[in-house]
Amino acid sequence: MLTLYYIYLISLPITFAFSLYAYKKMDSNFKWFVPYFGCVSVYEFANLFNLLMINHTDSWCANIMELIDFILFTYLMTSLAKRASYKKKVYLFAGIVILFSFIDMFFVQGMWKLNTIAMVLQALFILTLIYNYYHDLLKEATEGLVLLKHPPFLVVTGLLFYFLSKSLFYSCYSYMVYKNNYHFYMLAATIPGLSNLLLNSILIYAFLCFSKTKKLSL
Repeated sequence: MLTLYYIYLISLPITFAFSLYAYKKMDSNFKWFVPYFGCVSVYEFANLFNLLMINHTDSWCANIMELIDFILFTYLMTSLAKRASYKKKVYLFAGIVILFSFIDMFFVQGMWKLNTIAMVLQALFILTLIYNYYHDLLKEATEGLVLLKHPPFLVVTGLLFYFLSKSLFYSCYSYMVYKNNYHFYMLAATIPGLSNLLLNSILIYAFLCFSKTKKLSL
């Protein structure tokens, strides 16, 4: 289990390197992945050495990072849509989710505990955007589009697995932790690292595909 976590840590600078390699040929909506993976690499390695511990916990930083993830991936999913009216609705509801996340952070679960309620809500919101992307893709994609070499499709598919596992994991996190379920601790040491590693692997492949893709759509 720890080995899986360390493999994930190693994958972070590798993913960052591939994002740098593909940076010039990326669509502008994807260029933020470069500074993002740079920041995530610093965060994870600082967390590994307990440099972010305050009040004997690093949950405060995890809550902030999850909120940043939500904002960035909401922006990405919205940028792939074409309908202006749809984008306005997404930003409106995303603002509501962000507001609730702050309420959860300061008044419900608190800064010093994982804000699992907000995390599940954020994940379900992103999953809804992913469903809409697939709907539009199937309806409007051209016949010659090769999905397995189409960077937006690959990125969104990686996010599908990532947020699906996150929503399921955090839905039962608080309940299982309070029950001191040994089997859940095993899952807690496996699922996050596995889902992050899968996402990074798909993103690396997507970054490689950018060099062969001249025009992005959907």
